Amino acid sequence: MLKIITAITLTLALTACANTDALDESINSLNMKVDVLSAQISTLSAQAADLAEKQQSTAADVQTAKAAAEQAAIDAKEANERIDNVVASYKK
Repeated sequence: MLKIITAITLTLALTACANTDALDESINSLNMKVDVLSAQISTLSAQAADLAEKQQSTAADVQTAKAAAEQAAIDAKEANERIDNVVASYKK
């Protein structure tokens, strides 16, 4: 009976050690995956920051272009008024 109990105890101890090694390997694998995901998140965060900066720059460029277009429309209107005045003075 003592031999059977000793054999069972030894088997359980060996199984526990093997299971611990498998758990350690699994934990190491998961840690590596977490590290990879953390690196990817960092990369995506940097890309998002770059895109936000480019979006702000583009918005500023759009505002500049809008102001230039409005000024061009004002200048064209003034030029048309001057031309109309010149034409009106020749008709008299």
